[in-house]
Amino acid sequence: MNDDRTSTAEEAAASIRNGMTVAMSGYAMAGYPKAVVEALVQRKHSGADLTFDLITGANVPWLDGKLGAEKLITRRAPMVASRTLAAQANEGSLRYVEQQMSKMPRLLRTNGFGEIDIAVVEALGFCENGDLIPTSSVGMTHHLMDAADQIIVEINAAQPEVLRDLHDVYIPAAAPDTQPIPLVCSNQRIGKSGIPVDPKKIRYMVETDIPERLGPQPAGTAVTKSIADHLFNFLELEVQKTGHLPPIQTGFGSIADSIADAFQHSSFRNLQFFCGGITEPVMELLASGKATALSTGGLGMSERVEQILNDTPDLRDYLVIRNGDITNNPEVIGRLGLIALNSGIEIDVYGNVNSSHIAGSRVVNGIGGGATFAQNAGLSVILIPATAKDGAISNIVPMVSHQDISEHDVDVVVTEYGVADLRGLDDGERADAIVTHCASEAYRGQLATYLRTAREQCGGHHPQLPEKAFGWYRRLKEEGTMLDKGS
Repeated sequence: MNDDRTSTAEEAAASIRNGMTVAMSGYAMAGYPKAVVEALVQRKHSGADLTFDLITGANVPWLDGKLGAEKLITRRAPMVASRTLAAQANEGSLRYVEQQMSKMPRLLRTNGFGEIDIAVVEALGFCENGDLIPTSSVGMTHHLMDAADQIIVEINAAQPEVLRDLHDVYIPAAAPDTQPIPLVCSNQRIGKSGIPVDPKKIRYMVETDIPERLGPQPAGTAVTKSIADHLFNFLELEVQKTGHLPPIQTGFGSIADSIADAFQHSSFRNLQFFCGGITEPVMELLASGKATALSTGGLGMSERVEQILNDTPDLRDYLVIRNGDITNNPEVIGRLGLIALNSGIEIDVYGNVNSSHIAGSRVVNGIGGGATFAQNAGLSVILIPATAKDGAISNIVPMVSHQDISEHDVDVVVTEYGVADLRGLDDGERADAIVTHCASEAYRGQLATYLRTAREQCGGHHPQLPEKAFGWYRRLKEEGTMLDKGS
């Protein structure tokens, strides 16, 4: 690199001053800046008076963990992705602005988070026309750079060069000039390989050589395997009726990994995925030939993922890394008729889902894209263990303490106990199906008793007794379990 803007990470980090609003690339745990972040941490260690607001495209655990540990962040949008940062949000030392991924383009275009002083982004380099070539994610990088007054670019030589051919950047015009998005299948390419950037905004360019590693993910368990088994029994019946399996959207964690493993050992072929992010287990489906089309906003990197990237012939025909405008776009989700596989902390007897807050108050992460996928998918499935904390908590409750996904956007519920197909059912039938097929044996009778009492005492189309419903959380706090031992 031969440019008078070339600098050290320390020099670039010094341009970030106390009280600024800083944007950083990164989407679905991938494609985030590293060297400048480390330099910011060292400045804080050296006693600098430094805090700032941080905006990214989606969840970036590495950034939240690094910066959160030093209490560098005073305001965070759109997700918190580490226990450290979540704890700060819960204690009130961090202002957390939770936001759905699908609304981020509009909010960034209209300064919904205020003025952005500096954007720090990771790249492989630049195209001949000057467009920035991203690394393992595209996300909202283009919107962040557009909104920022200045840009710092980290050129990371450790990111695999093969990523250069995988991006597909299609930026829809803002209203009222919006046009239909011409995407009709998961691996279709409709955009460019680079992100347009105003070169006058680029203040520093930092050469780095820092590998990106997602790190160990939660391992599957007997419970998550059982959930996956029930899901696959259901999907096999669906395919018998419809004749095909639509593209799959799945998230992260032990349930998602168990699902990928189940696909690996299933009879399904020619699998397609359309996700906000994908990790190693889904990439293994590509390596084995089970999956033939993967679309993602970010790619969780590991040594094995890099091996698959380098060993797969004609990779760009099968794997596309897109910008967040497309990966979480309701229009595209609906057109592709996705099967959306989402999870949560708890679900109530009618199908409302809490995916972000424990006991309604303490944030764990954020809503992300789950609600948008659930609302617009061809089939919306919630996968959730029936209990937590060795049975002290029922994840199926009378009334959720916080709602992220509406009951109206949930078609099917799956736990380790079974499947509740809610399509075509009224509220009372939905409740009976969820309790009968999905609740744990320990709580099934207690939930049935609650429903019977609610129907007797208040009736109506959607019987609820809030005092009794939230008594479950009071019992948990006072007795250490939701189980009513006196019933």
